[in-house]
Order: sequence, then C-alpha cells, then structure tokens
Amino acid sequence: MQKISFMGNGRISEFYFNFPYFEHSNIIVTVDNAPAHGYNIIGNAGGPNADVPFNGGKVVFDTPPRQMEYITIARQLPLIRIADYQPMARIEPVMLNQDLNYLMEVLKDKQDDLDTLRTQYAEIADHDSAVAILARISAIHDEIVDIDAKIAALGDISTLRTDVSTNSENITAVNVRTMGMTDYVIESQFPTAENNYTWFRKYKSKWVEMGGETTNNASSVTFPIEMADTHYTVIRTQCGTGNQQSYYPAWVAGYKTRSTTGFTFSCATTNNIWYVCGLAA
Repeated sequence: MQKISFMGNGRISEFYFNFPYFEHSNIIVTVDNAPAHGYNIIGNAGGPNADVPFNGGKVVFDTPPRQMEYITIARQLPLIRIADYQPMARIEPVMLNQDLNYLMEVLKDKQDDLDTLRTQYAEIADHDSAVAILARISAIHDEIVDIDAKIAALGDISTLRTDVSTNSENITAVNVRTMGMTDYVIESQFPTAENNYTWFRKYKSKWVEMGGETTNNASSVTFPIEMADTHYTVIRTQCGTGNQQSYYPAWVAGYKTRSTTGFTFSCATTNNIWYVCGLAA
C-alpha cells in the first residue's frame, strides 16, 4: 500500500502526495488513525489519454489539523477490473492501458504488503525470540499440568460442599474448644506522651488489657476501648510525692464508680497508675 504521513501544526491545511491513483475514492485519509472529515482531494490529472488518470495530488482540509495530530494519506485499490471488453468491439488503447496499469498498481500494493509481512515474520522467527517463546510455552504447560493435578486432588466439589456442611457443627465446636489456644492480638497501642502514656492490647476473642497513668490530681480515667459491661477487673495504684509517699503506699488501690467507658477514683492524688482487663464491647 502506498502511503505518506505528516504531523499537524495547527497552521498547514494542504498536504501533498506523489503516488498515482485512478479515482478520488482510492485515497484514504486518517487523523490519529481515525477516518478524517472536512477535506477535499485535488489530483494532478494526467490528461484525457494518460495511462493513469491522476499522478499524485494534495489533500486540503477545511480546518488545519491541530498540533501533533497524525495525518496519513494512503492509496487503497480494490482488486477489480476497470474495463469490460465486449466481443467484436473495438479496443481503445487508452482504456486497455489504464486497465492493465490498474492491475499493475494493485500488484505493487500487494507486493508491498507481502514485503511488510515477510519483515514482521522474520522478526518473530528470529532464533533467540523463538527459543524464548518456546520456553515460555513449555513453562505455561507445566503450570497447567500442576494446577490440573491440584484440582483433581480436591475431588468432586459437590462432595466437598457436603462434607463441609455435615461437619460444620464439629468445626464450630473445635473452634470454641481451641479459642484460648488460637487467640492473638489484633490491635494495640504503645504508651507515649501523645496518648498520656495509655496502652492497650485487644485480642481476637475480644479480651482486652489496658492501662496507663494520670497526673495533676485527675479524678477519672477514660478507656481507649469501650468494655462490654462493668464486670471487668480494675487495679489502681496511688503514688504520692515527697511526704505523700508515706500516706499513699504503692499497694493502695480503689475506685468510686465504673462504666463501660471508664471509672472514677475514690480519691484523687497527684499520680495514679491503673490497669484494666476484661471483654471489650
């Protein structure tokens, strides 16, 4: 196929080509690989007795193609006869030459297509590429065989569903009995100055442990995690400073009220260290 390409710049609206053609429908114009619109074809006519009616020409767009638009002008000749010679009729040399030249131009286009195909095939058939492709095909085959074996090992999927359904109660019972063996931390927080040295560990079973310290005569603690109810364990230590140390020994502990979100102290001191454990909400 004869073709030529251009790049639009937003100013030029005329694009020339130099390959012969027989009628304007032989010229295919695209912009960015899509059929173009809003243009005219002006051919270089070879005259009434020319062997090929048009020897090149130009495509004139109504609006110049925009910057970086990709314009292609190509010739597309359908494989047909342009003349039908009747028995006993006089054969016109011009018509005969145009008919033969049309077939020659079609053959040239087909030859170009074959040359392009031959080049592409040669690249694909390159020895190193072929070896790589064959190796990949072999690897894919091995993967398919391995997956097929794993599927076969599963057995009938309908039987598998029945087995799971039948043993679901047993599976649940096993999970309950092994809860303490399989429990693990799913969320945690380390004590830092930013969180007022409050920490917690929450387990898969909803068991939670948390603690921290308070200062400045705080009278209550707010939990970082809400508890399921008020039946949790509280350990609180009052720590005084200076002379207070003799009045508030480290083992003293107490709280006044408790809720699912925290508890209040029975009496406030400068420093308090607390610990709580139980089931989270």
